[in-house]
Amino acid sequence: MIMRQLRLTIFLLAVIISSIAYCQTSFKVIPPGNVIAGRNFSLTFRLSNGQTNAPKPPELQGCDLLYGPSVSTMSSSQYINGQMSSSTSVDFTYMYRAQTPGKVTVPEITVNSGGKNYTSHSVTFEILPPDKPVTQQGQSQQSAPQVSAVDPTTQRPGSVSPNDLFVRVSFSKTHALEQEAVMATIKVYTKYSITSFLVKQQPLFDGFLSEELPVDLEVNLENYNGQNYNTAVLKRLLLYPQKSGKLTVNSGKYDITIQQFELVNMGFFTTQRPVERQVTTESNMASIDVTPLPEPKPAGFDGAVGRFTVSTDLQPELLRTNEAAVYTYTITGTGNIRYLKQPDIKFPASIDRYTPKTDIDAKIVGANTTGSYKVDYTIVPQEAGKLEIPGTPFVYYDIDKKEYVTLDTRSYELNIAKGSSTSSVVEQREIDKSMNDILHIKPSTDRREKEISYVFHNGLYWLTFIIAVTILICVVIIYRRKLKFNADVKGRKHARANRVVSKRLKAARSYMNARENDKFYSELAKAMWGYISDKLGIAPSQLLRDNIASQLENYGASAQTTEDTIAVLDECEMARFTPQHSDQEVAQLYERAVAAIRSLEDVKK
Repeated sequence: MIMRQLRLTIFLLAVIISSIAYCQTSFKVIPPGNVIAGRNFSLTFRLSNGQTNAPKPPELQGCDLLYGPSVSTMSSSQYINGQMSSSTSVDFTYMYRAQTPGKVTVPEITVNSGGKNYTSHSVTFEILPPDKPVTQQGQSQQSAPQVSAVDPTTQRPGSVSPNDLFVRVSFSKTHALEQEAVMATIKVYTKYSITSFLVKQQPLFDGFLSEELPVDLEVNLENYNGQNYNTAVLKRLLLYPQKSGKLTVNSGKYDITIQQFELVNMGFFTTQRPVERQVTTESNMASIDVTPLPEPKPAGFDGAVGRFTVSTDLQPELLRTNEAAVYTYTITGTGNIRYLKQPDIKFPASIDRYTPKTDIDAKIVGANTTGSYKVDYTIVPQEAGKLEIPGTPFVYYDIDKKEYVTLDTRSYELNIAKGSSTSSVVEQREIDKSMNDILHIKPSTDRREKEISYVFHNGLYWLTFIIAVTILICVVIIYRRKLKFNADVKGRKHARANRVVSKRLKAARSYMNARENDKFYSELAKAMWGYISDKLGIAPSQLLRDNIASQLENYGASAQTTEDTIAVLDECEMARFTPQHSDQEVAQLYERAVAAIRSLEDVKK
């Protein structure tokens, strides 16, 4: 009995200790996001795993405190791997009214819990001005019916104004130099809720080297041209202009399904019912003026633009003949570092140089790329003696200084020692009696002339000659076919289409089994787009919905096969905005994709 009580006491102590370990006190603010002037909003402070009195409401510039705080408490507990943990949180919510447009800073707030002070971080949000009145054409005084992004009662069924739903392409700057980083953003502006979004044609960024950046599909309230919109970033790219002049991005095309609300009279009261409407819209054509780099360009300049440093290293510095060493040339900084060219190091003629290895370690920081560009040269000295590896300067254009900068590198004075190697000269020795396995060469005493026999008279010679010529002809034919096959890029893509799509479908199925829907839709979309590009020989930039339909028809696919393929592509694209689907829907989409690919494989050319 005593032992059972002891074990129970130890167990309870372990539970209490584990609970304390997992419950850490924290205090933070939950900002409201952007709000519109004249509307109410809430500001919440949350204390987790602690107790305190309500903090004093902060004074917010341009806002009036209406009431608060309202206090709500939440607690939870869980038991995982033999450990029990519990947590509690207390929310203190204050209601404000936004009055004056502008940026608002929520100051740090400090509370005391359990004898310790906890301070929230300072956050900012913006008060947007209310929508400007929209006037009908020809009526300067009377306002047109206006849609509000935050008031569903104004979102009545009917035609959608281009000012209430559009996609906008914008650059981070209007002027740039060649090879200077420019951020491009494709963003949707809407006053309605979007239920589906399909891209029919993407804008093309011709004249740029581009790198697509990851984006979060977060909806924010934004004021543009006097109107408030719900906005979401569709795509963000880091661009490097490759030529000067005015570079224009063509418009994209999008099929969007929005949600409007109609009033329904229920007798004693009126309610709203959602109604879906499909809209096709195009993005704007955005331009940027690109200025050429100043002339004259110094010798050694290979297009590097930004801010860089350079260093070299030789390991080991004590070199020996026939022994390898590594000469490293490292460029570090911010700019078009991913697109730099390998420096041409002038190694002495007595040093063998192998194919250099390039390693780029770069990441996006702000609106530019920062990192390092490292080139390793494997070298092998062949002759002993003194020699020099000269320094190779690195030349770049400095964006801040607006001038070309030359960075010198160290030169290496080397004294090459003789390495260990097998001598090609073999010492000759006299043959003594103990070397009984080697006999002396004795001159022949038979002076009789032997009969001369010409090889051309031998049948074996001609048989060997014919076989050699036949093999040579076969090798030439096979080599010419290989050259023709390598030149036929479209044919090679067609041949590998099935192999590549099988690998991607296998990866998509593994994501489906793991119920990772986001990765499943992404991998399935890559499989379908890549298969169609390889099978039909369409460049990725020409993978448009209408273009695919016409190409499938020309390829010989039936109307049903074309319709099924387009439907799978549309659903994969739409799933990017509505990723929540049941396991049955995901499995059905996978089977439809496999069936569409099999149908295309069965087409007889």
